[in-house]
Amino acid sequence: MQAVSRHETCLICGVMLVVFFLGISASSMADTRKEDPDFYKWLESEQGQKASLAQMKQQCDKVLDAEKNLNCSVSVFARMFEAKTANQLPEYYLAIKRRHALAIANDPELNAMFSMFGSESLATLRTVGDFSVTRAKRHEVLVIHPYTRDGHVTDEVLPYLDVKAANGVSSRFILDTGAPQTRVNHETAKLMGIRLLTDSHYGYSTFYGERDLSAKLGIFESLKIGSSEFRNVLVFVSDRDNLLGLDLIGKLGRLKVSQKTLELNAEPPARCDSQVTYARIDINQRLTISARLDRRATPAIIDTGNADYLTSSSPGNSPVHVTDKPRSQTFKGELSLAGHIQSITYNYYPDFTIPPSLLLGQYVPSLLLGWGAFNGYELNLDIDSGRSCLNRI
Repeated sequence: MQAVSRHETCLICGVMLVVFFLGISASSMADTRKEDPDFYKWLESEQGQKASLAQMKQQCDKVLDAEKNLNCSVSVFARMFEAKTANQLPEYYLAIKRRHALAIANDPELNAMFSMFGSESLATLRTVGDFSVTRAKRHEVLVIHPYTRDGHVTDEVLPYLDVKAANGVSSRFILDTGAPQTRVNHETAKLMGIRLLTDSHYGYSTFYGERDLSAKLGIFESLKIGSSEFRNVLVFVSDRDNLLGLDLIGKLGRLKVSQKTLELNAEPPARCDSQVTYARIDINQRLTISARLDRRATPAIIDTGNADYLTSSSPGNSPVHVTDKPRSQTFKGELSLAGHIQSITYNYYPDFTIPPSLLLGQYVPSLLLGWGAFNGYELNLDIDSGRSCLNRI
């Protein structure tokens, strides 16, 4: 991979909403739904949205067509990752490989996916205890730090939280609502006693056009955020920054994220300037709100791991700065958000791979509303109740 500047590295680390799940793109998932409307129609129903993993397996088992069964089995397998059920992965993983051996062998993407665990990893996963969450019982206010450690200053300010492991070691993780999955770098994994699955392999891509990046998987015995604790946590281990992703953030209960603090068991907001929508497709998760950029309606993905105020997946009309070989371009525009209209300078990346969103029956490009916007906004997050809001301060 070509070397990038410190500024670009921070941004890439901050935007880990995975466009590919083990080589299968979001567009492929959409195509799968068309091929097998019964399973995916059920999955999108109220019953399917609330279904347990066992119910998803049962529904997929009813699909007799081999190709369609393979498709829905991959979706169930991906949901196991999202649910952190590490000890359920081996048997289902091997069952899919046995049932669909020929189709997997003949498809490079599927073959890569079903080569992600070696025998040692599968043996380790079988011994892992059940994933659990113990939430804080009282209102807590946790400090958000601007840098990875005290006395360390960089060009980028991002939200860092103190996270504690079972061995007592603490480290700072970026609070990243744009990352669907929590990620730990190799050095931190060693310090915090993560049980590394040494013969595992996971391939992923980023919004910034990077593809075929590599990670391993590991198990946190315990991970504490304030007095909330996650046990037996499946995480990704790579050479990038530590990210606390939406997979765990969304399980912390009712939260309030402001520029300097994260509140656990926060009071419900008195008003809701912009309703936040939580969406997931298998392992991919994201928070979106409605916005207008240069008078064009578009969803905005709330991405606290992106240092910019705003990043767009399409260029604007009024360029400010363009280099000879641009990795990014800067534009001036008009942003309408949460009932407020303002002039704004935003970045556009030609290699961007933000997945489009469906709005009024049409697929439109998306924006990333980054940490820079939290100078003027705060996020009230309550995924359990479905009542989440972005409010102006």
